[in-house]
Amino acid sequence: MSKAENCISYNQRFDEAQSFLLSSPRSAPGAGQYTITATTQRPILLQSFGLQSNSAAGAVVQGMISDIKVAGQSLMVSDQSVAAGCFDYSNFGAENRVIGLTINNNQTVSVTGTPGAAASTGFAISAFPIEPSQVRTLKEQATRFNYIFGLPQTAIGAGASANVQATATRGCVLGEVRLVNQDVAAVPSSDLVITSFKIGGIEMLCGATGQQVPFAALEGGASDVLGLALNYPIESNSIVSITVQNIAAAGATVAGGIFVSPFSRA
Repeated sequence: MSKAENCISYNQRFDEAQSFLLSSPRSAPGAGQYTITATTQRPILLQSFGLQSNSAAGAVVQGMISDIKVAGQSLMVSDQSVAAGCFDYSNFGAENRVIGLTINNNQTVSVTGTPGAAASTGFAISAFPIEPSQVRTLKEQATRFNYIFGLPQTAIGAGASANVQATATRGCVLGEVRLVNQDVAAVPSSDLVITSFKIGGIEMLCGATGQQVPFAALEGGASDVLGLALNYPIESNSIVSITVQNIAAAGATVAGGIFVSPFSRA
């Protein structure tokens, strides 16, 4: 290879290396609803999605995401919002947060959400460089738009239980489960337990009656990535219901999300 060819090859690799992360401007500080949008200037494969809201002092603020869109198409597969904490950068299982869609120059990714308190929100998506010819049409990538099943923000009274419940809007295969304690200061996760987990009325907990699964088993810090994957196919209108018991003397607030199995989205 000539010196000129070596130079061209090097420049091509350097050019591709610029397809590293895709992000948007952060939202303006506040407690109201925001929509933040990123626009790519190169053809890329969207990989792991991460998001975080921070107060003026830098503390992480929990919240809810009502929609994530790629090229104008929603990635949500339930009738409920998803906890923003499901996408925190510190969570285990980054491979389950891979979007896996290809997009072309000037196509967008947008996120709409609401923080639980005054905060500024930003996101970043790791990107893999591809050739323009490798970008697939939206129709060709239809199954990859099945990304996240939202589980709504739910209040649980002191000493009470509540169902965190949502209905599927598309058929898909449910994968990794993540639950989020929206107010750790009020009630620590050690005072929350899961007593039932039903999909389409079928109980997923396989022990005898009286089970109390620690809430922490399904939080972002839980490292049992394979064990947290349901790999359970559902149809549109199927209901997912998780019963959470609060054994504390104060009220708690929880939410969550279930990532669609990446193996079912190819």
